[in-house]
Amino acid sequence: MKWRHATIVLLVLYVAYLCYIPIPENINEKYKYRILCAFMKFTSHVARVQQLVFPGVLGQIKTMRAMLGTPISPLFGNKLYSDEVKLEKTTFDGVNVNLYTHPRAQDGDKLPGFVYIHGGALAMWDPDFYDGVTGKICEKLNTVVVSVNYRRTPEYAFPVHLEDSFRAVKWFLQHADQYGVDPGRVAVAGDSAGGYLTAAVTHAVHDDSDIPNFELQILIYPWLQLLDLNTPSYQLDRHRFGSNGILTPDLVGLATSIFVYGEHATSAIMGAFLTNNHTSKEFRESAIIMERLSHSVIPSAFRDFPNYTPPSVDAPVSDVGAKIWAEFNDVLSDPRSCPLIREDLSGLPITFLATMEYDPKRDDGIRYAKLLEQAGVDVTWRHYENGFHGMFWVGPDIVFNDGQKLLDEIIDFAKLKL
Repeated sequence: MKWRHATIVLLVLYVAYLCYIPIPENINEKYKYRILCAFMKFTSHVARVQQLVFPGVLGQIKTMRAMLGTPISPLFGNKLYSDEVKLEKTTFDGVNVNLYTHPRAQDGDKLPGFVYIHGGALAMWDPDFYDGVTGKICEKLNTVVVSVNYRRTPEYAFPVHLEDSFRAVKWFLQHADQYGVDPGRVAVAGDSAGGYLTAAVTHAVHDDSDIPNFELQILIYPWLQLLDLNTPSYQLDRHRFGSNGILTPDLVGLATSIFVYGEHATSAIMGAFLTNNHTSKEFRESAIIMERLSHSVIPSAFRDFPNYTPPSVDAPVSDVGAKIWAEFNDVLSDPRSCPLIREDLSGLPITFLATMEYDPKRDDGIRYAKLLEQAGVDVTWRHYENGFHGMFWVGPDIVFNDGQKLLDEIIDFAKLKL
């Protein structure tokens, strides 16, 4: 009996530990946020235990996919959009996509198109996981929606996910007539890592003279660079949440390293990325980096807090960091991997960009909004003081009201601009 009591006590203590998470006062639906953070923490623990048995990042990611990417609410018939919306699984130039159409799309003039590129650190989730988002966009916006199922890391490292996304988008723009879509009225959107792909694909579409430019791009707390993981928002997030929260330092290190190394990422490589130990002093001193990644681009209100540490170009590079730079400087310095360092941002489409206060990626979006404005792009920047990374969508099992309000705002914005 004693061991049973001891087991119960340990389980209670473990659950209490999972649920002990700093929660900002101004976040709404705190109980949902706590449940989400606790489950994220539990998932990371299971993935670590799995790694002891089967070492390597692939097993870790597969465990996380199984736990985070298998929603149960659709089993009970819960849908966020009408049954009139039709879903077809097809391929565009060899890339799997989910294609959403509505009966209203069969009549009258050509409709706008809408491409969605899902988030999930480029490693987790797929278009089916985002069905509640894309189906609702199709219904409320009366548009044809394409949700891209790009190949994911760590099985496929950069630039496969970008090439898949661009290939599907280009095929859609070239064959828009088949779906009753006006190719000159197409929007593209994505959240988190999908926001990165959205920005990079938008650049590629702009540069391709064979296809029309997008009319609108929508970036939801986008990940736009992997060169500076010590921005004010990263520092503030670590101060606020430590190793807790939704987008933890460990998850950031994992996502960044497998983006470059795929299945060959190691804990040492992750540590080098997290400590900004993966680029050379000469590169950090280059004009484009000093301009685009300068913390001074970020408004002072977002970086004036106790213990903020300005960046230093003189930080020593470890042996691991030097090896990363020697092997992958072409990737790290490529604007396709870091849209923030693209030199010419002029001529890009109307942009809606959403940032969240409680998000280590916050400053990527703030920087990009400022740079786009400087380049003459029509930008609407929304900053959500009570928002957090993941608020927009973390699957159908935990739907945040503020996330649905943001989706409604995006739909209303697209109605005006498309």
